[in-house]
Amino acid sequence: MLQKPAKPYRVAIFHQGCVPVYRRGFYVRLAETSRNQYVVFHGKPPSNTSLQVAKPPFPFANVEVGTVELRLKKALLIWQAAVSRYVKGRFDGVVIGHEFKFLSSFAILALAKLRRRPVFWWGFGYRKAYGSWEEGGARPPLKDRIARWAADRLARLGDGYLAYTEKGREHLLSIGVPADRIQVVRNTIDVEEQIVLADKAAAFDDAEIRAEFGLRPGSDVLLYVGRLVPRKEVDSLVRFAVASPQVDGRPVDVLVIGDGEERARLEALAGGARNIRFAGAIDPSDLRIAKAMKLCRAVVIPGYLGLAINHAFAHGRPIITRKHDFHSPEIEYLTEGEDSLLIAGDEADFHKGLAAFLAAPEEQQRLAANAAARRETLRMDYMVKAYDDFISRVVANADNGR
Repeated sequence: MLQKPAKPYRVAIFHQGCVPVYRRGFYVRLAETSRNQYVVFHGKPPSNTSLQVAKPPFPFANVEVGTVELRLKKALLIWQAAVSRYVKGRFDGVVIGHEFKFLSSFAILALAKLRRRPVFWWGFGYRKAYGSWEEGGARPPLKDRIARWAADRLARLGDGYLAYTEKGREHLLSIGVPADRIQVVRNTIDVEEQIVLADKAAAFDDAEIRAEFGLRPGSDVLLYVGRLVPRKEVDSLVRFAVASPQVDGRPVDVLVIGDGEERARLEALAGGARNIRFAGAIDPSDLRIAKAMKLCRAVVIPGYLGLAINHAFAHGRPIITRKHDFHSPEIEYLTEGEDSLLIAGDEADFHKGLAAFLAAPEEQQRLAANAAARRETLRMDYMVKAYDDFISRVVANADNGR
């Protein structure tokens, strides 16, 4: 008997409250390759984040919605004016980000369950206790413990979970989520776009790039790309640059690309040092970032590390960070000592590690070659296919069961 071809489904996506620039390429590729219609609900980014947001119009189905924010001490609660639009949209399934602050998502979860429509969580697969890092303690504070308890129970309510890493999958299995309800989709940027940009940047002369960013001739360049927020600990990199304008007889420059609440403090900390340059926020699709990647020896992010890994690997640049337990789950994409350096110890140890790296040209080349090879495992096509195939299967099973 011939198998009946799967019909296209209509699926709503509520994730992050906006369309970050790094997520735009994923939604475009999903719309181009899937038979399903995915409708992305988005609005202004939450005020407690510094996400760089992509600007409409978008070449994929989307609905722009208003938001209402409510602050309760340090907590931020958000209501997206999208519940009625979700109900009227006659969706076959819904994808929800695993974030407690979006109260409207709980209403959509309840409505989807009442209508017997599949609900998919999309996130890490587990909840990290950031509060213990921020408060300097080893034991997570009560609010983090409660949040993790609630996150585990919500995960079991879903019909599917789109997890970023194998560690997320292992946690979900450990709390009783059936294996057939879990799909590891990884989490990536548009690596293909970045490879094209890297090829274009290769044609530019290094001296021209240095002049564009105000970097010194012949310097070893360390690059930071990302939001300027406390969790990233960019101040540690700035202090290194101030203390080490030269390493092993060669000048050292630090180029900081990004913006955020920490920028003014970091610029004051730099104190006008000639070897530290702040370039501001630059869109990932801008050739200028590719030029900076070409020039740098490594991408250095002392604190919280996430999708900068994918960005650096797309350009064949190793990552250097501090070794701690509070990185984003994307830290699993690194192979320590092969394509990256995770330096243990305090800030002094970190600075010694940076100096040792800068004094070892052969090590720089080895790590860069391995980083370039790793980018092949982080291409977006895998993420799009895994995401779409899993949702199609679960929705089809639910449809056949009704």
